[in-house]
Amino acid sequence: MDDKKNIVIKVKYPTSATNEFDTPSNAKIITQWNIKRIVIFFVGLIFFVGILTYLFKPKSENTVIQPEITVSRNDNKVIETPRATATIPTNTNTDTSNSIPVQKELVRSLFTSKVINNEPADSLELPLKFNKNSPTSIYYFAELNAMKDKTIYHEWLLEGKLITRKKVHISDDTWRTSSRQFFSDSLKTHWIVRIVDESGHVLNELPFNVTYE
Repeated sequence: MDDKKNIVIKVKYPTSATNEFDTPSNAKIITQWNIKRIVIFFVGLIFFVGILTYLFKPKSENTVIQPEITVSRNDNKVIETPRATATIPTNTNTDTSNSIPVQKELVRSLFTSKVINNEPADSLELPLKFNKNSPTSIYYFAELNAMKDKTIYHEWLLEGKLITRKKVHISDDTWRTSSRQFFSDSLKTHWIVRIVDESGHVLNELPFNVTYE
């Protein structure tokens, strides 16, 4: 009788530790940053923002403020006196030999028949006409700016000769002042009224003629 033999077949399964597709439980994930690319990105972003800021930045404009003008007439000639509020830009390429200098201290000046509450009642036109049989007086009115604590003089000249001189001490930044002059029949008709400071600098000057009828 033949002996019976058992046939044993062994199958070996791979364990989790040897499976090449499994990830060990103690594995760590390491993240690496590309510092060079990050720096390049931020530099490019800053450059782009700078270009946009330059393109959309509003442009400044130079504004020229035209001077206010006080106009008087002298023998049918117009005399224009720039007001103190004028702001005129300087242009070194412009010939200003015939231009009228800006008198920063002078705000306004005129002739008037009388002054009421430190203001002129009217404005007289040139040339001045008077009755030769009746002496007449008029006022020269002026308003000054930025002359506080300074002294000025009203001067009336006839044919270049000083006739009257009035001293005025200014007590505020804005100051209104006037002086009075009498006129009587005379062959001399060319007058000048002016304001000068203590150093003799002329702040304002108005030449005019008078006629007697």
